[in-house]
Amino acid sequence: MDDFTSRFITSGAWVCKNGYSLNKYIMKAYLDNAATSFPKPPHSLERVFETISRGVGTPGRGMHEISAKANDEIVVIRKQLAKFFGVLEDFRVVFTYSATDALNMAIKGFVRDGDHVIISSMEHNSVLRPLRGLESQGKIVLDVIPCDKKGYLNTKALYEKINEKTRLVVVSHASNVTGAIQPIEEIGKEVRKRGAFLLVDAAQTAGVLPLHLEKQHIDMLVFAGHKGLFALQGTGGLVIGSRIEGLKAWREGGTGFDSKSESQPVNWPEAFEAGTHNIPGILSLGEGLTFIEDTGIETIAETELTHLRYLWEKLSYNEEVILYGPSPDEARVAVLSFTIKGWDPEDIGHMLNQNYGIYVRTGLHCAPLAHKTIGTYGDDGEGTIRVSPGFFTTKLELKEFLKAIKNITSTKVGWY
Repeated sequence: MDDFTSRFITSGAWVCKNGYSLNKYIMKAYLDNAATSFPKPPHSLERVFETISRGVGTPGRGMHEISAKANDEIVVIRKQLAKFFGVLEDFRVVFTYSATDALNMAIKGFVRDGDHVIISSMEHNSVLRPLRGLESQGKIVLDVIPCDKKGYLNTKALYEKINEKTRLVVVSHASNVTGAIQPIEEIGKEVRKRGAFLLVDAAQTAGVLPLHLEKQHIDMLVFAGHKGLFALQGTGGLVIGSRIEGLKAWREGGTGFDSKSESQPVNWPEAFEAGTHNIPGILSLGEGLTFIEDTGIETIAETELTHLRYLWEKLSYNEEVILYGPSPDEARVAVLSFTIKGWDPEDIGHMLNQNYGIYVRTGLHCAPLAHKTIGTYGDDGEGTIRVSPGFFTTKLELKEFLKAIKNITSTKVGWY
């Protein structure tokens, strides 16, 4: 049994208990942690299985035991997240169904007609599309500040663009294409000095880099549970800083709170949490936070960057490979984009999957602005091959990947 399969069985033991054959899993290397981290810490899977087995209650929707238990568990995890992200009141932590959901909530609930909004040219479509929608409706004026070829924001240009109508600045803490980390503490301080508010997309950094709203001058922060926080998909959140007032509910409906009212509650966080909570997902998020706290966020970051340095060094020796983004000694996370001369990234992705059992991400990564910035946006939208090792990635997986790339670049025959 190879190392990866052994680790898969260990982390996913409950799958075996339910009769699924692992023979179909031919995965040799999972290198798509920027999309979704895998595997999850064993305790996360155990907690989810235990919860589903005993019965999953819905907070605020019943007086029975499992409903009350679910409510108590959510309270604990909300407090845990408030401490983790540096806000004093736990009601400022809102559970959402994804980072995309949270970004829509923050943008559409905060921006007003006539406002000026600024973003960087490395933003994900989850930022760009809601704002382009508001712009097309004539509700806002939107400016995109250019970044350099590595993905770093031109902060001087950003500050010069802020005016008396600027209400919101939105910045991805780290790019999901190049891994470049933006200086959000400096940006937050300067944005605040000029009377605007800062929304940080921390989808790629929550659980990998320390985040503290008050110390880093962040007004709103969005996180994805299923990436660096080791939770299940369908989890995310919006953390609201102390300067934010009057945030409107973007999603309305049942909350289990003040049910006699025909209007959405105004109390936080209930005002923003219409619908049934993803209890198994939130519990996995709590387990992920505990794992990060026990392991140490610095240890996680250094482990992932060690993988990145190894990949960068080995790939840089291959003359057929073009690397994008900051070098390993610059401010970055473990997201590595590259292309291979004469190959479409999608073809490389298919080949790695079907011929080698290696899982990576290819294409535009839902970030066309970023690819236009680094020069990988073609007529057909080619993009890059993206490799993103995680904390649980093994050296064997990295070697399997590098061996596959060496084999692919040594052949001159096209793949069909």
